[in-house]
Amino acid sequence: MAAPASLPTPSNPGPFGHKQRKNFFFPEGKTEFNHGSYGTFTRSVQENMMKWHNSAELNPDRWVRLDLKPALRKVRSQLAEFMNCDTDELALVQNTTTGINAVMRSLEFVPGDRILQFSTGYVNVDRTVHYICDTHKDVEIVEVPVVMPMSDQEIVYMVEKTVQDQIAKKDGTRIRLAVIDWISSVPAVVHPIKALTDMLKSYGILVLVDAAHVIGQLPMDLTFLNADFVITNCHKWMYSVRGSAVLYVPKRYQKLIHPTAIQGDYKTGFELEFAWNGTMDYSTMLSVEGAFEFRKQYGEEAIMSYMHKLAVQGGKVMAEILGTNVLTPYEHQVGSMVNVRLPIKNIDHPKIETPDYLIKYLLDKYNLYAPSYKHGGYYWTRVSAQIYLELSDFVHLANVWKEVIEDLNAEEV
Repeated sequence: MAAPASLPTPSNPGPFGHKQRKNFFFPEGKTEFNHGSYGTFTRSVQENMMKWHNSAELNPDRWVRLDLKPALRKVRSQLAEFMNCDTDELALVQNTTTGINAVMRSLEFVPGDRILQFSTGYVNVDRTVHYICDTHKDVEIVEVPVVMPMSDQEIVYMVEKTVQDQIAKKDGTRIRLAVIDWISSVPAVVHPIKALTDMLKSYGILVLVDAAHVIGQLPMDLTFLNADFVITNCHKWMYSVRGSAVLYVPKRYQKLIHPTAIQGDYKTGFELEFAWNGTMDYSTMLSVEGAFEFRKQYGEEAIMSYMHKLAVQGGKVMAEILGTNVLTPYEHQVGSMVNVRLPIKNIDHPKIETPDYLIKYLLDKYNLYAPSYKHGGYYWTRVSAQIYLELSDFVHLANVWKEVIEDLNAEEV
């Protein structure tokens, strides 16, 4: 099905918009603006998950000993076709954090090794990098300060300059690994991933791509990208059940990488090591099959185009209502999440020192939530566009934020 020619309206909602709410589990009056954090799945995907769950309970021995691994391989083959890579280069894991840990805790770091990361990297990834440095002698972080807005060229230039500055020290150290976002979390920005990967690899640096937000939001061609490692969550933007992610490790590195939980298949091969994570419910991983089935009704291009257009247009409308601006002036840096500046006069207001106040206030009073954060001396909100949203929802959210901020700004501190 082709993407709709224009954003839906109340009189012509098309295949997307509020008509899609029936396919999800949202109660009446609940609007979801934070799909990017945890995702959500459709009723049909839940049915698919329960099919796998019930298969295990009907005959646990047959399921675990005979049926599970072929079922996992089938899903991996679907993902491999979707992301243009070999089935044997993929492993199903629970989430991006698990995949990042599998790679980083498998690599052998030696004194003098450095790990490059962005200052905007996701907190779990940042803490994993710190853990590696804390547990290895003379392994340190080289951080690239990223303050948006920046053009793609500026980002690539800054990263390359950081690499060259490290080389110029001539102190026996080297950047061994770079951990870079394809789409950063906060702020939500699509980075020039191919240019960054090619540049970093030209210096002999291993590239681990944190693509947590990518699958289902942007097209993925892993053969073309040619990164050394990629991890992405299927449960964020693809509509599978939480606890389903896929790790890409090309064959040239598979002998180096092991799952975080070592089990009886240790050193028997990449596929076997990652196929069995011990006794657990694998139905969440297998629900990727149901996600593919749901998405085929509309087509990938239609889904992604709708979300992107809604994010761009919704961000502009919100900024107009709030009298502010969106973070990224370049539309190609927006996937399906848009960052809108909040007109908070005192970004160090004690009420918002931690996110707890705004989380609770938005959920309790307005029955909605959109994350907010500091970046570059301003406060921003990150809004996720989805196929179940329409432009009117962005208008509603902007008016909620306006009311919340007017009350906050009126308080004397």
